[in-house]
Amino acid sequence: MRSQVAWGRRAVIITLGLIGARVGVSSANTLNVSGGADARYVNTQGRSHRGVLEGLFLNVRQVFSDAQGDRWIAVGQLDLDDNVDKIRPYQTYLQYKGPLGRWNIRAGHYILPFGLLSSHDTERLLLTTLEPFSVGIKLDTGLEIFGFQGPLDYAISVSQGVGRRHLTDVDDDKLVVGRLEWDHETLTLGLSGLIGTVLQAEEAELNSGRLYEKRLAVDMTTKTLGPLIVRMEGILGENGGPRGQTVGGGLLLADYALSSKLELNFKAGHWQERGGRNFLGAGLTYQVVKGLFLRMADTYQLGREERNVAAAQVYAEFSRSF
Repeated sequence: MRSQVAWGRRAVIITLGLIGARVGVSSANTLNVSGGADARYVNTQGRSHRGVLEGLFLNVRQVFSDAQGDRWIAVGQLDLDDNVDKIRPYQTYLQYKGPLGRWNIRAGHYILPFGLLSSHDTERLLLTTLEPFSVGIKLDTGLEIFGFQGPLDYAISVSQGVGRRHLTDVDDDKLVVGRLEWDHETLTLGLSGLIGTVLQAEEAELNSGRLYEKRLAVDMTTKTLGPLIVRMEGILGENGGPRGQTVGGGLLLADYALSSKLELNFKAGHWQERGGRNFLGAGLTYQVVKGLFLRMADTYQLGREERNVAAAQVYAEFSRSF
């Protein structure tokens, strides 16, 4: 707990220091402050249940501009999770933006540009991606170069492979992630690759400890199906070790808007690693007012370690620009 608090404070202090360092040379600044609260009631297998303040978060985003446009972007966010028992950094970085955003350099703690993670963050949703199983890491500390060239977006990241762990867990291993994305009027297609050593996330249920991974992912997001949004992802890879092991799986997420306030949500997935796991989930999202959402979902994990989890969520968020 103390190491997590120290790392979280260090990340915020560094980012705020960088913000302060840039104020004197900027001709125009834009500050955005956002945050939220995530409270849930969770029933597992119909036998155990609990209410939990899943998370509180505060995000500060400062944009520094000059006569030619935005140049520097500084972001700092802290999450207080599990009834405020854990303090973790979320996206906390400094970014330099090249001409028209054709190239950018980002340094700090950020979401890795791999598969659906790059476009669909499910941190505060009840139906989530497979990343705790398929990769075991979501955010990491490192350096990322990204931008666009013609119809293609690109990103390449070199990071520590330690996720949200504290800095004393770092060794000489590195994690390299790359992504190409084609963004069309009707859909988005992505191709991602990952290679390196990963210190598995605390919530991961497989392969605790360090793991050398190779992953290749393809993903697609539709844009022209009216009230229906479909996201798909397929992953194939290998876990290192004396023998090596082929792993892989896929995910389908679908959201259908019944009205401007009510949405149906669906999830189906599979992950194959020392036995198969199948995931099925369905739920709904209701927007009470702007920034306040009620969600309910029922998810099943079949195959290895079968379980059923029903959850209800009250989620509130705000955003202000100055």
